Amino acid sequence: MLQLISRRLFFILLVCVLIVFFVNLGMRMIRNSEVAEPSYDLVVNGRIALNDTKGYIQRIARGDLGYARTSGGSVPVLDVLKQSYVNSMGLLLTALGLAILLGFPLGAMAALSKKRKVTFPVLAFTIIGISVPAFFAALLLRTGELYYVRYTGKQLVKIAGFGWDYKHMLLPVLVLAARPVAYLTRSSFLSLRSTMDEDYIRTARAKGLRNRTVVNIHAVPNIAVPVLTAVGVSLRFALVALPVVEFFFVWPGIGLLMLEAINDRQTVLVVTIALALGLTFLVLNLLLDVAYWFVDPRIREAHESG
Repeated sequence: MLQLISRRLFFILLVCVLIVFFVNLGMRMIRNSEVAEPSYDLVVNGRIALNDTKGYIQRIARGDLGYARTSGGSVPVLDVLKQSYVNSMGLLLTALGLAILLGFPLGAMAALSKKRKVTFPVLAFTIIGISVPAFFAALLLRTGELYYVRYTGKQLVKIAGFGWDYKHMLLPVLVLAARPVAYLTRSSFLSLRSTMDEDYIRTARAKGLRNRTVVNIHAVPNIAVPVLTAVGVSLRFALVALPVVEFFFVWPGIGLLMLEAINDRQTVLVVTIALALGLTFLVLNLLLDVAYWFVDPRIREAHESG
């Protein structure tokens, strides 16, 4: 276990350095394209980005990343990041929790049902949910709310702004959760459907065990690994959609802050935000790897024998 964690931590450290370098390089190329005579020499720009990366790491070691320009004046970068990160993670974790609560039961219901009229709509929903882009889903929901207000004169939810209540959170959470719900539903359906055809499930049924016991005791624990993997992929979907969702619904989170920082050419702030998002994803993947270790004994045996 310690060897696994140490290797993952080294990998995380390496990826973080690469994130800092490539974001610095990208911001350097953006600013370079705006000058009178732009130079697209990757070697020259790469050296400058490497020096910027070294300087950024040194500032991290000192705990001082400087100040960010905001509408209220200059604010320490870490203070800006802290509040935006909390806003985004609250939205993200709510959406992911909703996806888990809806996706797994829907997939299990479809896998255990022998009726085509149950399985077909669920699978059709997963295809639509995975295929619809986040910006299109956000646009549809905003348009639907506007039409509702126009015809009824009443407002169901807020289409923009910040607040820890259902009126502000409902639409962005629904958009963020759409693809994770669809993906978790499909993954749990396929995993449980194939598990229910295994020989040990037939043996358990032949012993006279009730169907609920067979499913809960024998089938569900054996789909833990693919379901956990689906949770990790769902998190990736939500992180990718986060800037779009925050932009559409004017949610003051880390995604919207990144878009504004890129527009204002605040390189240090952009690098810090990208690093925070990358670290979030990498740490959660590490936690999933640790969970695999405890859930599946085959993984423990493979590492111990290796």
